[in-house]
Amino acid sequence: MSYQVGSACYDTAAAAAAASASSQVGSFVRQGEASYVVNASSVDGTSITYSLAPVGGGSPVVVTSPYAAQPCGLLTAGDAVDLSWLVVAVWAAVWAVKFIATAVHDWGNQHGYNT
Repeated sequence: MSYQVGSACYDTAAAAAAASASSQVGSFVRQGEASYVVNASSVDGTSITYSLAPVGGGSPVVVTSPYAAQPCGLLTAGDAVDLSWLVVAVWAAVWAVKFIATAVHDWGNQHGYNT
């Protein structure tokens, strides 16, 4: 099973968690009067541990956040083939309806029903 973060899929939950954590690294978080720079200190498939370093200096705050990897929902080549067959089926149905309508119209003309 693969896991999705943004527009990319990853083979393992840990790789997805690492990608998710890396998108937060370097950002600033404001809590009350203090501002912190975010850094990811450890990542596994079920949690991300962030180290929040105060901008003005001082001891970092360590926060462990649970992480639930989301299954990959991007379209694959197999999905594209399935969708293309649906398009072909719709085109075939439209052609069949048009063919039948033309045949009925022509039959009516030949037998004097359409004037």
